[in-house]
Amino acid sequence: MESKRGMFGASERARQPTATYFLLLSMALITAVLSVASDSLATLIFRSFSLVPNMVLRGGDIYTLVTYMFLHSNWMHFALNAVALLAAGVVVERDIGSDRFVVLFFLSGIVAGLVHSIAYPSSGIPVVGASGAIFGVIAVLFLLMPFKITFALLVPLPAVLLGILLILTETYSAVFGLDPTIAHFAHLGGFAFGTLYAFLIDAKRATRGLLIAVLVYLTLYLLSRWLLPL
Repeated sequence: MESKRGMFGASERARQPTATYFLLLSMALITAVLSVASDSLATLIFRSFSLVPNMVLRGGDIYTLVTYMFLHSNWMHFALNAVALLAAGVVVERDIGSDRFVVLFFLSGIVAGLVHSIAYPSSGIPVVGASGAIFGVIAVLFLLMPFKITFALLVPLPAVLLGILLILTETYSAVFGLDPTIAHFAHLGGFAFGTLYAFLIDAKRATRGLLIAVLVYLTLYLLSRWLLPL
């Protein structure tokens, strides 16, 4: 018997997170190629496929809104994103299905790239990495499965705490310009799209997840005021 969820209609849960594994494998292969490529070839690839805000906003190299997600500056950059995508992506893909997961990943990444470009319209600094797309995946996990334990930050946390921590950290970092080497506005853009997508998938579950998040945040805030009075 088919199960129905939200406005997307009938869809059985995915048995295997094949899309997550395929995305990780693709990124790993590209990172491996870049690690052994000559400096000139690696530079050419990064120049051709990285996202450059001022180029995108002028209507040039629009394809880089997709290709930048598959490039990473080094193995450490890839590893951090790979752990987060594996931890969140497997759970989310199994819940919403592979087709909707692929749409979520790519649209979150595209929106993340656009938000970053709008935030820095004159920037000619290339941007690479799948973190904006991954933030969209985490947002769906945060709202639809708030009590699911995830290792997206290497430490086991309920998705609701992970989401609150990421929202607060990224908002503060974006507003105050902390660590300009990290695309904080892209992260927020990806998370915002993932939030919208969660409501499109299942508005009832997403609303419940949002209410849980608000209650958890207020509880933590009140506890902090009680334990650390000004």
